[in-house]
Amino acid sequence: MSLRTRILLFLFGFALVPLAAAVIINLPLVLDRVELFYRQAFLQNLRADFSDLDTHLASRDEMIRLLAKLPEPGMVLGAAGASDPAQIDRARIKYVEWINRILRDQLDIVDILFLDKQGLARFWLSRNVDTRRWEPTTVPPYLPQKKSLEPVLQATTPAVFLTPVVVDEETTDLARAITLQLLTPLGPDEGKPTYGVVVMTVDIGGLVRRDPDTLWVHDDGRYLSAPGVIQRKGNAFDEFAGLKEKFAQRKLFMWEGDDGKTVIWVPLLRTDDDKPLWVGRYVQDKPLRELRDAIILRVLVIIFVLVLVIGIIARLVAARLERYGTELFKGIQRIVGKAEAVQFNWHGSPELEQLGRNLSVLSETHARNLQELQGHAQALEESNRYKSEFLSNVSHELRTPLNSILLLSKLLVKEDAALSEEQRQQLKVIHEASEDLRGLIDNILDLSRIEAGKLLPNIEEVDLFQLLHELVDLMAPQFKEKGLKLELQVDPRVPAHISTDADKIKQVLKNFLSNSLKFTFEGKVVLGMEPADEPYAVRIWVRDTGIGIPEDKQKLIFEAFKQADGSTRRRYGGTGLGLSISRELAQILCGEIRVQSRTGRGSEFSLLLPRECGETPQPKTLFREDRKEDDMEGAGGALAAADADFSGRRALLVEQDIDLLLKFSKMLEAWNIEVFAAGDEDEVRETLEDETDIDIVLAGEGIVEWRHLAEMVGGSTASSILFIGLSDNPQAGGAEVVVSPEVNAHTLMSILQQRFSTDMT
Repeated sequence: MSLRTRILLFLFGFALVPLAAAVIINLPLVLDRVELFYRQAFLQNLRADFSDLDTHLASRDEMIRLLAKLPEPGMVLGAAGASDPAQIDRARIKYVEWINRILRDQLDIVDILFLDKQGLARFWLSRNVDTRRWEPTTVPPYLPQKKSLEPVLQATTPAVFLTPVVVDEETTDLARAITLQLLTPLGPDEGKPTYGVVVMTVDIGGLVRRDPDTLWVHDDGRYLSAPGVIQRKGNAFDEFAGLKEKFAQRKLFMWEGDDGKTVIWVPLLRTDDDKPLWVGRYVQDKPLRELRDAIILRVLVIIFVLVLVIGIIARLVAARLERYGTELFKGIQRIVGKAEAVQFNWHGSPELEQLGRNLSVLSETHARNLQELQGHAQALEESNRYKSEFLSNVSHELRTPLNSILLLSKLLVKEDAALSEEQRQQLKVIHEASEDLRGLIDNILDLSRIEAGKLLPNIEEVDLFQLLHELVDLMAPQFKEKGLKLELQVDPRVPAHISTDADKIKQVLKNFLSNSLKFTFEGKVVLGMEPADEPYAVRIWVRDTGIGIPEDKQKLIFEAFKQADGSTRRRYGGTGLGLSISRELAQILCGEIRVQSRTGRGSEFSLLLPRECGETPQPKTLFREDRKEDDMEGAGGALAAADADFSGRRALLVEQDIDLLLKFSKMLEAWNIEVFAAGDEDEVRETLEDETDIDIVLAGEGIVEWRHLAEMVGGSTASSILFIGLSDNPQAGGAEVVVSPEVNAHTLMSILQQRFSTDMT
């Protein structure tokens, strides 16, 4: 694909994508809003048609409250302490006369029923269809369902309850075809506990019979069949496709048929079987369709015109950019590849011409300086290599006599020899100076390995809570000796585990704590951990009440061999390497170090770490050779491996498989390595009691936990021991190098030579 085509597509897409996204997002929304407004307007009209029902029920609400008060309903119910049946009959006769006076013209009220506290019918009246008078009947009217009675019987205050609609499609009585009942408790109006219920049955069939074009459908699709209602044949589910699925959602919807018919369906009433009675009304949606089509057409026309304009503009811009891009690309190839001075003679706007002149000058300068830079780079690379080799060799050579000085000075101080106090003090000074010198050498070694790119992390799951507790236990005695308090504060929201290198985190935090110990004389030091903002997951910080760092010196302290000022080194000591190494270690762990400090107020150093490193380094390599490769290597490879000489090295082989023990023992002994074998943790301890100077550890998986084994063998000097894990899992944690148990002699020899090449030379 040519550059012009790419630029054209980019510009075209850059302009068209937002436009298309805006249309795709907003057009359906606009159409939905228009349809929603239309539906709401139609629904308002539909509800207005049935608003009389709400008004009518409100008036009946007051009527049933009146029935519960006058005359005394308790006597009619037989619950007011009256034991004389004649007295109860007289009260009921008087009540019937009273009902006929006040409810004579209320023709929609068809039944009145009195229930006792157990829900049993005690007295009832029904309207005579012919005389329109209220009369007692031998058979009680329809009783409310138990679930409708329970809240009424439990009521403690006057209230009116509505039951679901009762549809009796078998009756011939027009007034009792479609009814609902109002219930109110007896007792609360008289200041008494509830002792019964008054039930009023109201005819609402007029609502259904009002409009012959309105569709009344049961939840199962059957058309409503009742006296006075137009009888419709068939089933609504058959007449209106997809209606059954819509009814199951129990909410208002608009049905559209293939023939252009539109019906709005509303679940208006709830029946006594706890299912809705649906109302359907045909909708004249032609205006809505015309409006929707007009909106879509206009949007499409606008889009077409804009796409045409964008395409023309993008084509012109792409052609011009392609020409400049081609000239610039070829010119840079000549500048970088051949170090030529290229002239960019561009014409157009003053800015473009000035850019061409500047690029021409830049190419001439680059061509002149490139050769000089190449020479300087070669010299600098060679000098840096010599420096790293020198530091490594000198540091290794210094450690041996320095360790002897440390050991002898420590022994002399502990012995009860005839040493004067002055001599003991001198020995103590020698010992402390030697420890400082060893720390300096270790720092120089770390710094040289970092600069050479050889200090790689051992990534594994790390328990941060355990790590901080171990660090506090390790450093607490030093703080206590100086009279300072070391506290630990951990936010429980911090993730318990992250993928990182525990040893390098400890090294950074120990440096923070050592600095706080050195520069704090009163107060306390706090080690804390809390969640961090993205892209990090954890912030581990050390806050002290020490001397603090001036703001203009806070960047200087991270440079090698630098401190805040010269007086700091003279007064407190130190090499100025700790924070420099800590910063590099933080970068290796995909994190960073931040500092906040004010002179005289103390300092806070923070280590921010991600949940896992984005580009995980590969310190461990799974060396696995196929049998085919071993066969091809043959005797020549075995002979080459046998020529290796690691005299003076001592290896601990931890393995329970006899074949593997024999295999690796023969390999190591052939290279003049002294081998000690152990089959479990107890044997490892027994071996280490007699043999301490171990250089190499080969350990099988699942025998002794590798990190624990490394601490047992090397302790604080575990990093100087080559730990090789035998496992088929390349991500197994705890070992410096992971190899397959099937590794051949040539590969194992290469690993040992890489580690001990300096000493061998």
